[in-house]
Amino acid sequence: MAMERVNITVDPEKLNEFYRFAAKKGIKFSTWVQAKMDEFIEEEKMIEEYRKSKK
Repeated sequence: MAMERVNITVDPEKLNEFYRFAAKKGIKFSTWVQAKMDEFIEEEKMIEEYRKSKK
């Protein structure tokens, strides 16, 4: 699977806090963002399917 590199803007204080907690668990920022994107996409697909089935 090819990856695309993108720039995002994040509040520096939130990012530092994320790193502080995530480092203890071995979680990398890009891996976490990818997981959250996957969750969001799955939820949106379920909503679309629900709306289509309701019609």
